[in-house]
Amino acid sequence: MTAQALPYGPAFGLGILLPVTAVLLVALVIAAQRAGSVAGAFVVVALWMRYTAGAYHLYMFQPIAGGLSGNALLSIGVTGFGLLFVVRPANLALKWLLPVYALVGLALFSAALNGDAAGGINVAVKYAYMIVIMIAVFQALRSDPDARFLSWAMVSFLPLLVFQALSLALNLPKGSEDGDGLVWIGGYNHEAAFSVAMMTGFLVGCFAKSAPRAVRVAFLLATLIGILLAGYRTTILAFAPLALAAFLSGLTLSVRRDQRASMAVTAMVAGVLLVSVAALSYSASFADLAAFLADPAGLIKPPRDFDLLERQVMSGRPLIWSSYIYAWAAGTPLQHLFGLGPESWEGVFKVYPHNTLIATLYELGWFGVAAMIALWTVMFAAAASAHGERFKLLAAHFAFFLLNMATMPFWQVEGLALYGLLCGYTIYAARAAPRPRRPRSADARRPLPARP
Repeated sequence: MTAQALPYGPAFGLGILLPVTAVLLVALVIAAQRAGSVAGAFVVVALWMRYTAGAYHLYMFQPIAGGLSGNALLSIGVTGFGLLFVVRPANLALKWLLPVYALVGLALFSAALNGDAAGGINVAVKYAYMIVIMIAVFQALRSDPDARFLSWAMVSFLPLLVFQALSLALNLPKGSEDGDGLVWIGGYNHEAAFSVAMMTGFLVGCFAKSAPRAVRVAFLLATLIGILLAGYRTTILAFAPLALAAFLSGLTLSVRRDQRASMAVTAMVAGVLLVSVAALSYSASFADLAAFLADPAGLIKPPRDFDLLERQVMSGRPLIWSSYIYAWAAGTPLQHLFGLGPESWEGVFKVYPHNTLIATLYELGWFGVAAMIALWTVMFAAAASAHGERFKLLAAHFAFFLLNMATMPFWQVEGLALYGLLCGYTIYAARAAPRPRRPRSADARRPLPARP
């Protein structure tokens, strides 16, 4: 094994990556063959390829062709294949996709307005990737209502779990983002993308209802521990509602129907205790978050007004947010409406905005923020009307919203895969919900007069 120094941390050498990948590939082939449909197999393979590529970041981050990195080419290839051979054209007209199309249109318009066509194309490709995952999940569920393909999709996350275990066994940690400890992310580039991918795994485990109970519980525990070992506070905080919902629903549904009311009360008490213990355990890590929430307006101010201590709060996020907000405010009135262009922060700021709404405001203006909120609202409403998994779906969408408040899953392919999978399941569950019957009119209920 070779450990190579990067700004982020060490990575596995090919002496470990290649043989481990070969073993994981065997499991992938079996899972893809048993996924039950082309769409299901596509989801399994697409996720596995992305998570495996993350362990090869020393190579996949390098330009390979046309100035594009290996990761970019992989995402384009997956998107193109999905559009050509998996997605049914009729499903591109699903009404739930309208806010996504609005975001794509705004990105292209803002890019043209600011003279940066490349930025608009990059964002359009990212959203296309999310749409492909979303529709593939939807199609797989339509042919497999029991979601058996999600049981096999758990295999897609073995690269994350195996490489993280190897980093523990071989003592290959990475310094945390805050510089106050070590995290274990299996030789991946950064804990943000790694932990979001792990959160996707937990989401898959939550809805893999056809998997054997022991396998499912073990997988959920493994991904939960994996998220904690990755140590990314934003994901840990955002993950909490989904983990709590899985715990409460799991306990409640584990007993007979006539015992579920009492078990629900017991589960709620146990959940409160677990949340209390977690809050005490992470109180030091989230102390600055509490300070920010006590007076958020006090830390959104011109960047030059931040003192040394304020620059350290929440890993500098208030400073980052303020920098973007004030840079957007300095733009033209037209840029206030349509932004300074997608991905226009690159080359201007050292770090990305760490908040989806602030990033959208800077890149796409007020219209972009409205479109993003519309997307979240539409999907949350779909989850509220879902059939069978409403509680966990609502918790998952709330968790994703929290994730967007301190990082940018829409900028990461891992985050796009997470939201695409969640929305695909949500759309299917919303369409599967029984529709209320319209009451017949009084005239319709009145019996016909007897014939003379």
